[in-house]
Amino acid sequence: MPLEVVNDRLRLQVAPDVGASIVDLSLERGGSLTPLLRRAPEPLLRSSDAASFLLVPYSNRLRDGRFRFEGRSYELHHPKKDAIHGDVRDRSWQVTHCCDHGCTLSFDSRAFRDVHFPFPFLAEVAYRLENGVFSNTLRVVNAGPTRMPAGLGFHPYFNRALGGAHEEVELELAVRGVYPGSPELPALPIGPPVALKPEQDFSKLRPLDVVLDDCFAGWDGHAEIRWPESRVRLVMEASAHLRHVIVYSPEGEPFFAVEPVSHANDGFNLLAAGQSGTGVVVLAAGESLEASFSLRVEDFD
Repeated sequence: MPLEVVNDRLRLQVAPDVGASIVDLSLERGGSLTPLLRRAPEPLLRSSDAASFLLVPYSNRLRDGRFRFEGRSYELHHPKKDAIHGDVRDRSWQVTHCCDHGCTLSFDSRAFRDVHFPFPFLAEVAYRLENGVFSNTLRVVNAGPTRMPAGLGFHPYFNRALGGAHEEVELELAVRGVYPGSPELPALPIGPPVALKPEQDFSKLRPLDVVLDDCFAGWDGHAEIRWPESRVRLVMEASAHLRHVIVYSPEGEPFFAVEPVSHANDGFNLLAAGQSGTGVVVLAAGESLEASFSLRVEDFD
């Protein structure tokens, strides 16, 4: 059974055994629950079907499942070719605290023999509800004796429609550039950020009516998602370490993702190639990286 935290405005459900992933985040309106994130199947068996999952100790992809760090090459024995979405999302987490306002869960990579990442690490996530605000705080710790590259992020899937099936969702977020990808692998950067194309520019609120799978740089940490027909908006605020954001808007699906992340896709290899501004953090033994983001739910006239 998932953990559940409820207040007068929101309901949160979390699956500890599937990466501490979110099963449901719903808004209470008029005596019924409206899912803000896509609702996961019951029981949740894999994080790819979750409402939201965690990205630790790196975000998105590593090209061919390999990276270089401080003169050494590492190969990850990840089930996916490009070692996508870190190494915790389908593993069991321990519940360390739970109360009326939220829950905290932890992860120790040393408890798993088949961890793909070559450096031992710890992780902790805290989920909280306060009135109409849902907040997440995620931390990764270098548990080994040597330096390691690190990153983290969040992968929430938002519903395109809260009311009618044809409701048109709107998005606003400001960024400075987008990482260019190759035609064969558009999600893997081939260079530093470039100027936005018109269809990638959401600096002013507008419908999310394009197909996207892009990693943006220079995000100001603020975004707004609005459902005009339902008269609901979500205001997203991200902490200073989350200055990259991925927008995934697949064709023909009833969901989309706005993912606050700490670094660029394939960031470890971009760092090794000497590219600046990747967002990758190098942690000494015992050091940690922490980041958070919140969603504030508002009704509007």
